[in-house]
Amino acid sequence: MQKCNVCKNQFQWKELLFSIWRSYKPIVCSECGKKHTINFTSKFIVSFLIIVPAVVFGLMIAPEQGLSKPLTFGVIVLLAMVISLFLPLFVKYEYKNR
Repeated sequence: MQKCNVCKNQFQWKELLFSIWRSYKPIVCSECGKKHTINFTSKFIVSFLIIVPAVVFGLMIAPEQGLSKPLTFGVIVLLAMVISLFLPLFVKYEYKNR
């Protein structure tokens, strides 16, 4: 899991998750106070891991199974929420000295 680039303090899983859920809000280290922002590659990974399964399910699996549109939408939202719980393990935040 991600650590502060300055003091090596480990960020909490919920800090990373809430940052992702809040449109990549920067994380401030609780030890040194430095602000870390998500890098571009991590934004791409998050988008890819949310969108691709949703599209595959919505366009391929759901119609084949004969699922209704409201049920399909609900499953896609649930799928996105479950996937987002694992995203803090993959994202990288960085401190840029400005």
